[in-house]
Amino acid sequence: LTVTPAPLTVSANSASRAYGDFNPLFTGTIIGLQNSDNITADYTTSASLTSSVGKYSIVPTLLDPGSKLRNYTVTTNLGTLTVTPGTLIVYGDSAARTYGTPNPPLGGKVYGLEPKTGDSMSVTSSTSATISSPVGNYAVVPTLVDPASRASNYNITYFDGTLTVVPV
Repeated sequence: LTVTPAPLTVSANSASRAYGDFNPLFTGTIIGLQNSDNITADYTTSASLTSSVGKYSIVPTLLDPGSKLRNYTVTTNLGTLTVTPGTLIVYGDSAARTYGTPNPPLGGKVYGLEPKTGDSMSVTSSTSATISSPVGNYAVVPTLVDPASRASNYNITYFDGTLTVVPV
């Protein structure tokens, strides 16, 4: 009598999360266990809280407290963790000045940075208005300052502010 190993397939389910979020609880399936063998699986990834947007393997690892794996031919199927972009909103500050005076310092605000990742960005703003621009409204256009080049991990929406030039 020849006893051959039984086929056993362990598969990690795919998952997704937004940039800066913690990894979800990974799950999967084991198909082919025989005789109530106490084999389970753990599912891990190399992606951490600060991992950039992209795809990462979810790797199943079989746990075999009863040393029964020798009775199986194991097939392993990886899952995929998809890290999706977070959301940033960048605003240009609104301001006012009188005709013939210099523009005030122009800045802005950024909302949605993930403090858990340590990302640090700021906003500078510019306008087409000069000291001799006539009374009226001018766009204050924000620009994101990203010293660590982390902006690619976000979907970014920009909102202009307004510089209002008023009569003397």
